[in-house]
Amino acid sequence: MDLLRETAPFLVGMLVPPLVMLFIRPGWSGQARFLAAFLPALMLGFCTSYLAGELLAGMPDGLIAVIIDTSLVFTGGQLTYRFIWKPLLESRIARLTGAPLKPAPRRVRSE
Repeated sequence: MDLLRETAPFLVGMLVPPLVMLFIRPGWSGQARFLAAFLPALMLGFCTSYLAGELLAGMPDGLIAVIIDTSLVFTGGQLTYRFIWKPLLESRIARLTGAPLKPAPRRVRSE
């Protein structure tokens, strides 16, 4: 049961990026995009802690549980966005929303 309690937020976070990708627009600033990705993670982290009964432990332990679950949801979402959802869905969502795609700038390491 403890394994499921710790992996559930990560697995829930894996499903968030397609919904956030539909919501975010290309002209938004980096801070607005971060908030659009973090606020669902915060809400889902709180809901996961609540459903697991971790908020019943009191204020310090409940707050730590929410922070841990939020970080797991956010990490799961960011990893799957980068390696799975972005390559699969970015061009399709851009066609759906009518937003033009611009390639990401290449970063060159100087040695």
